[in-house]
Amino acid sequence: MSTFEFQLHFQLPDGEADPELWLDALFEAGCDDALVGLASHGYLSLDFNREAPTAWEALQTAVRDVKTAIPEARLVSAGPDLLNLSELAELMTDRLAKVTRQAMRKYAKGEVKRTATRFPSPRVSGGTPLWHADEVLAWMMENRKIQATSEPAQSLITLASAIRMLNSTKEYHQSRAAAPELIQKAEQLLVS
Repeated sequence: MSTFEFQLHFQLPDGEADPELWLDALFEAGCDDALVGLASHGYLSLDFNREAPTAWEALQTAVRDVKTAIPEARLVSAGPDLLNLSELAELMTDRLAKVTRQAMRKYAKGEVKRTATRFPSPRVSGGTPLWHADEVLAWMMENRKIQATSEPAQSLITLASAIRMLNSTKEYHQSRAAAPELIQKAEQLLVS
């Protein structure tokens, strides 16, 4: 068994008076390994420290437990996934090895000469670009910036990949339900 640290963000059902009423239900449903946050009205965030055989099973059981406690809750996103350079540095420093924000900036700008491959492209551009955590972790391992053979590094990249797939699949299904004809056209465009 491994312990996986991740976040789940849910939209709560409309019209519920007091989200704090769900705290006992979440605990009883198996979320006793999570810190629950109710910062934004109508939303719930949980920081899990879940033991499971695989990252996917940790995510799957956590989502199931939340939906058992609050059946109408809708998963908005899971993390860590899309992060800025400061958040990426913090993630690696907290869980693997010290990586500074300045080092992350240099990697992203291609200012480090001893790398085998180019730093991944941001998935969201603009004032604060965002990268998929699993892509950056894989790059860091490939370029020997973090120890690729360590169990914590392998566990974190497996978790970040599973979270990315969960978020991507959720987005795909929402888009397909909202505009099936556009999804079909987009799929044709990507294939050709």
